[in-house]
Amino acid sequence: MSEVLSLRNVSKTFREADGNLLEVISLRQFELGAGEQAVLVGESGSGKSTLLNLIAGILLPDKGEIMVNGTNPTKLSEAARDRFRAANIGYVFQSFNLLQGFTALENVLLGQMFGSANGGADRAVQLLKSVGLGHRLQHKPRALSVGEQQRVAIARALVNAPPLVLADEPTGSLDARNGVAVLDLLRRICTEGKHTLLLVTHDPQVMKSFEKVVRLEDLR
Repeated sequence: MSEVLSLRNVSKTFREADGNLLEVISLRQFELGAGEQAVLVGESGSGKSTLLNLIAGILLPDKGEIMVNGTNPTKLSEAARDRFRAANIGYVFQSFNLLQGFTALENVLLGQMFGSANGGADRAVQLLKSVGLGHRLQHKPRALSVGEQQRVAIARALVNAPPLVLADEPTGSLDARNGVAVLDLLRRICTEGKHTLLLVTHDPQVMKSFEKVVRLEDLR
């Protein structure tokens, strides 16, 4: 199985208000192969979201190697890193990060701007239909339920057919019923598209549904 994600000796520190340095990430080694699905768990404040942002190239590590689909995005310029992220990494945020002035379809189409996947509007429509929103294409986020907004965010993350999908507490803002539905949907689409999935959660029920559970403290 080829590696889609590989991390070696990655560390990240932040300077606190009092001037002291706080080490948030200190990770020896971690890999995920093509099509694998894993859940990342850890105590609140342990650095799970920071790690996802390092993998996505939103943050840069102090040291270490991060390889995504054979490329080290930390070695790219900021503009090149943005293009690489759009084409290779789908990011599902807990807070959705949808643009309120745009429709569901337009939000997904915006995800294609820097990506390399073909299909244009047809692919965006197809994805929204696959997440059960074919009848809500022209609705803006404020006219959608919380669960529907998360489905739009999933469609946007997958529109460029990225080899790696990162999901930061994707069920954290949802009730139990919608949480189960969204999780099942995300995992089904990743399985069908052979996307590698790394999902952060603190929900014990979500953890139980994954065969591969990675505890951040065990990677130190």
